[in-house]
Amino acid sequence: MKSIPSRLRAPTLLTAGTVIVLAIGGATRGWGSVADVAPIPIAAIAALYIWGGRDSDAGALIRHELDERQAHQRLEVQALVGRVLSLAVGLAYMIAVATKANLWPWAILLGLMAVAFVAGRLIYGERGHSETDENAI
Repeated sequence: MKSIPSRLRAPTLLTAGTVIVLAIGGATRGWGSVADVAPIPIAAIAALYIWGGRDSDAGALIRHELDERQAHQRLEVQALVGRVLSLAVGLAYMIAVATKANLWPWAILLGLMAVAFVAGRLIYGERGHSETDENAI
C-alpha cells in the first residue's frame, strides 16, 4: 500500500471493493443490475480522488496525513458514533423485546458491543501505574 501515492489509496481501496461487490452482485442478481448500481460508486471514487488532492482537513483525512488536531477530531467523531450506535442498539433490542421480534440479531450486536468495550479497555487502558508514579507528580 505504501507504493501507491497517498491521494490514490482511498480511491484504489474503494475501487477494489466495488469491483468485488459488483462481480458478486452481477453473478447472483444478473449483470443488468450492475449497470443500475455502478454510477454511484464511480461518483464516490471520483469524489474521493478530487477531495484527496485538496489542501483541506477532508483531503488530509482521505490521504491519511492527519496532524494532531485532525487526529483528535477524528477520535472525537468516532467516539460520538460509538456512543450513538451503542444507544441505538440497546434501544432497538428493547423494541424487539417489546414487539416480540427476532432477538438474535440485536443480541449479537449487544454482545459485540460488550466484547469491543472489554477489548478496548484491555488494549488502550492504563498500564503499569503504581502509587509511586502517582505520588511523583
